[in-house]
Amino acid sequence: MDNLADEKSSQLFDSTAAKAILREACSVIGASPADATLIRLGENAIFSVEHPSFVVRIARSKDNLKDAEKEVRVARWLERCDAPAVRLYPVEQPLLIRNHPVTFWQKVADTGEKASARTLGAALRLVHSCEVDDFVALPALDPFGRVAARLDRAQDVPPKVIDFLRSRLSDLRAAYAALSFPNPPVALHGDAHVKNLICTSDGAATLIDFEAFCLGPPEVDLAVTATEYEIGWHSPTDYREFCEAYGADVRKWHGFQVLRDVNLFKMTTWLMQNVSESDLCAQEFERRLATLRGSATLSGWQPF
Repeated sequence: MDNLADEKSSQLFDSTAAKAILREACSVIGASPADATLIRLGENAIFSVEHPSFVVRIARSKDNLKDAEKEVRVARWLERCDAPAVRLYPVEQPLLIRNHPVTFWQKVADTGEKASARTLGAALRLVHSCEVDDFVALPALDPFGRVAARLDRAQDVPPKVIDFLRSRLSDLRAAYAALSFPNPPVALHGDAHVKNLICTSDGAATLIDFEAFCLGPPEVDLAVTATEYEIGWHSPTDYREFCEAYGADVRKWHGFQVLRDVNLFKMTTWLMQNVSESDLCAQEFERRLATLRGSATLSGWQPF
């Protein structure tokens, strides 16, 4: 029965299930989740706990355990590099609760301001220049990450839609495999957008979310902001400042179009996981799906 319960827990991951895992995880480290607040539900459920003050990240399944272990190593590596990044909360981690990896993080004093594209460009330039030591043991980039798993466990999505997405994934894999990158591999953040920077009261910004860190071409990190610019989520001035801060414009590289299409696909399948959470999620998924099918433009996409 226990194994069956664990299997069901891995398959069902909504806000209610995440709160139950949070309670058990906090119990293990001797903390109370009574005042916890759900910050975000996506690839992970992210909770803010007030007393004591820390942030909890709960992954969707045991399949993500290696990523959680990597997050811990990356956090320690970034601290050794003296990089402006979030630090671990001082407990043994990660935990595995009901087949869900759980990590704990020190809370950053957030001003609530949105980090600028310029700040992100500078942060990526710094991370990409850090020497990767043996202890961090970064894996090679898998540009399609968890996409196939998302399709396998999709719920409340018609089979015809899943068939279309599988076909699109196959085409994108082939297009990516044909690329020839101009720069050597560096340490990539792997999910490099402004929401993964927290603005602090001293005017600095703190980098968060390390689960996608890997070794790969720097163009992959840069293409995230470039894709968001083409969607309309950054102004021309913002994007120009991003490129100036980093020192390059990935849109000038001939392979960018493929990276953009990969990002659009990943953004769509990421949102697909939450179609049952709200009508807004479901509507936005349909909007993005229409773009992938070629029947709608990028201009209407809304951030989540």
